[in-house]
Amino acid sequence: MKCKTSGRIVLLVLALHFCLASTSAQEMVETSAATYRSEGNRYYEQQRFYKALESFRSAVKSKPGYAEAYNDLGMTYAALGQHESAIDCLKQAISLKPEFAVSYSNLGSEYYEVSDLHSAIHFLREAVRLKPDNAIAFNNLGATYSEAGQAGEAITAYEQAVRLKPDWAEAHRNLALASYPAGRYDRVVAELRRAILLKPGYAEAYNNLGVVYYEKGHYSKAGDCFLEAIKIKPDYDDAIYNFGALKLTLSDRNQAITQYQRLKYLNPILAKVLYGGLYDGRVLNLRNK
Repeated sequence: MKCKTSGRIVLLVLALHFCLASTSAQEMVETSAATYRSEGNRYYEQQRFYKALESFRSAVKSKPGYAEAYNDLGMTYAALGQHESAIDCLKQAISLKPEFAVSYSNLGSEYYEVSDLHSAIHFLREAVRLKPDNAIAFNNLGATYSEAGQAGEAITAYEQAVRLKPDWAEAHRNLALASYPAGRYDRVVAELRRAILLKPGYAEAYNNLGVVYYEKGHYSKAGDCFLEAIKIKPDYDDAIYNFGALKLTLSDRNQAITQYQRLKYLNPILAKVLYGGLYDGRVLNLRNK
């Protein structure tokens, strides 16, 4: 009887040792995968994207069900411009973690990059459904709706982005640009001014504001905005072109020629368009980018 009892105790101890060993092995896998992922994130932040790829691949090899590492791997491919590979990895992340809102947002953005706007809208809408406070996803949804020609939906999405993140200058500018085609100039001006207040060196917003003032016939204000944009960003070809076009409108031919000379080296295509206004009498449309 004692032998049987002793044997049973030994078996229990062996079983306990086996459980402890299994737990330890699992912990090692988790630690190894997390270490690889942390290393990959450091490389990504340093923009050493190929090294980041190696680390994230090692993370998912160590732990095949690691949704977060697949997401990171996808975003690294995206940073390298390898959008199809990025899409594959992000889909894998979602298959492993169906409620992974960040991956839905990233996947939508990647579909935007490959001009699949229908898929982009689908995944971005799912991202904001899963995480209604995701300002980035709302902003990207707005951009996708704008590209798809759905102005009303774009405005609504940008409104959500600035509501969630009121200090986001870029989202205010995007809302302004979405409102521009509808002729809502007062709102456009207000949003652009807000963007500039939040980001004083925002050359693109100054250029956009200049275009609005030009359209409303406020040429002096338009000129000030274009000059400010150029002061902030001396090689800003759109602003230089717009300033030249404005000077043509004001019959200041010498200043228009000066801007043409600058554009010849920065953007020969825009220079040719401005040349057409100077010498062929073409009516020039301003660049609202």
